[in-house]
Amino acid sequence: MTPSDEQDFTRFVREYGDELLRFARLLVPDAAEAEDVLQVALLRLTRHWSRRLDSPLAYVRATLVNLAKDRGRRSHLVPVPVEPGAERPATGADHAEAVAAQAHLDEILAALPPRQRVTVVLRVVDGLSEAETAALMGCSPGTVKSNLARGLDKVRAALEPSPASTKETAR
Repeated sequence: MTPSDEQDFTRFVREYGDELLRFARLLVPDAAEAEDVLQVALLRLTRHWSRRLDSPLAYVRATLVNLAKDRGRRSHLVPVPVEPGAERPATGADHAEAVAAQAHLDEILAALPPRQRVTVVLRVVDGLSEAETAALMGCSPGTVKSNLARGLDKVRAALEPSPASTKETAR
């Protein structure tokens, strides 16, 4: 990379780094692993930076999706126990509700199978079309529809109050 390329790449990371990390965090529930996946995606981008890609942001996002899918395929090889919310730092009371909601969303997404999680994130959180999601995931639109339906069913089930919690709130 030339010094000019390095400056352009640094500007790109400064401008889109937080957005890409949030996206990676939705795809890969473990915060440290999401950071690692983003680093790998950015490293892969550096290999193509001098070619002046039309959309480096789209390239990194597609790479993140592929890395998340790969991680899901290999998750059975090295189990990594993670306690939900363990990586969250304590924050002030004024952000407590937002932090709790984000932690709850993270738990729900973490419970989904990897392909369903990626589909839900791309379609619902990111707002991509079925065709765009299918292209990013390398599958048919029908697969996107079924993954989304199954994933959303599981999300809805997780959001429904359990009979035990409704009894507790009635007291």
